[in-house]
Amino acid sequence: MIDIKAKCTNLASEIIRFRRDLHQIPEAGLAEHKTAAYVAEHLRILGLEVHTGIAGTGIKAVLRTDRPGPTLLYRADMDGLPVQEQTGLTWASTHPGMMHACGHDGHMAMALGTANLLSSLSDQLQGNMVFLFQPAEEGPGGAKPMIQTGVLENPQVDEAFAFHLWPDLDLGSIGIRSGPLMAAMSRFQITIQGQGGHAAMPHKCVDALDVGVQVVNALQRPGQPENFSLTSGRSHSSQLSSRVHLQRHTGSGPAHRDYQNL
Repeated sequence: MIDIKAKCTNLASEIIRFRRDLHQIPEAGLAEHKTAAYVAEHLRILGLEVHTGIAGTGIKAVLRTDRPGPTLLYRADMDGLPVQEQTGLTWASTHPGMMHACGHDGHMAMALGTANLLSSLSDQLQGNMVFLFQPAEEGPGGAKPMIQTGVLENPQVDEAFAFHLWPDLDLGSIGIRSGPLMAAMSRFQITIQGQGGHAAMPHKCVDALDVGVQVVNALQRPGQPENFSLTSGRSHSSQLSSRVHLQRHTGSGPAHRDYQNL
């Protein structure tokens, strides 16, 4: 009997190396060129059928056993975030203003490790395994464009899986539940139209910035942990703001979303 756990343990140092290599080259959504090249190179070393440039920078790698069975898909996201890393680590980001702050480096490393493991066991498997590396998860969205290119076909995918790192879980634990587990991000904008005027006569004005501040405070009350950003709005010493624009990023479950627009 194959000792899968022992095989995984033996791959640990390589998976850590993958993660640290990828952590150093974070790239924005649909611009993951170095990342894609790194991932594709290691998938080709494993002898997989590798397709690149999908919806821009996406990658699909297929392990075919030529034996009947289901086709499973394992998906990892690729993009980083516009954050300046200040960790001081030897393997910190080498791209100014970009960082893998959401764990996508780890997601790709786990997917590469899984590809390595299953490739070494291909003579004992049935069906097919697809490894999908999706760009632009943080925005503007890479899943739908990849699906539109046909990544779920040839071979036809029966089931899809993915993991997301979660520091709140104990080391060695996996969180799982039936139905939706994580929220997805949405955006909406509000324009508040007030009535400008002189700061010395606020009773004759409707200060849109003041209204906007109250909106922000209300939306960020306890129990509303979503991220909210005030993207523009100003007040001069002799003028009260007549218009303010608010933008909000929210997390929501499937009851509030149209997944076709992801």
